[in-house]
Amino acid sequence: MKKTLLVSFLLLLALPLWAQQKAILVHQEANLYKVDSLLYRSQQLVAEDKAIVKKLPIKSIINLRYFTRTGDHKLFNASEDIQLINYPLLTWRINAFEIAQTLKLIRKYQQKGAVLIHCYHGADRTGIMVAMYRIIYHHWSIEAAKQEMLNGPYGYHSVWKNLEALFTKNTVNEVRKHLGML
Repeated sequence: MKKTLLVSFLLLLALPLWAQQKAILVHQEANLYKVDSLLYRSQQLVAEDKAIVKKLPIKSIINLRYFTRTGDHKLFNASEDIQLINYPLLTWRINAFEIAQTLKLIRKYQQKGAVLIHCYHGADRTGIMVAMYRIIYHHWSIEAAKQEMLNGPYGYHSVWKNLEALFTKNTVNEVRKHLGML
């Protein structure tokens, strides 16, 4: 047990500093956090959140909501410098291919600047995408990313056992395969 803890601690020290950092709270009411310099996460934004988002370097918003997907378009019009992307996901049916497609979208739009990803609560669909982003791009362990999703301050809903079941080497390898990273 002590040896395992020591190895885990040494591996943690070997990671780049950005890979160890937890998301930084930006705005509690919007469940808005900065994951890294190019990725933010939140719940569905409302009118009161617009001014805060406009102060951030966000250039794109990816909406994962399956139902009622017009909220972003009501807040941000075409004349503003924020690209709005709908990539609807059904929480109960997310798979490795959809995770990879979402990560591809994030990377594509990060070429233009920071991306905000959200769903309704910013906890479950957003949580699995940020967790896989952490695993794939920040090189977090599967367990560390899972714990951040389940126990972080984002409000994960434990009813979504299917999302918890995605935290396997097989799923991560499938995501990497779809991303062309194997």
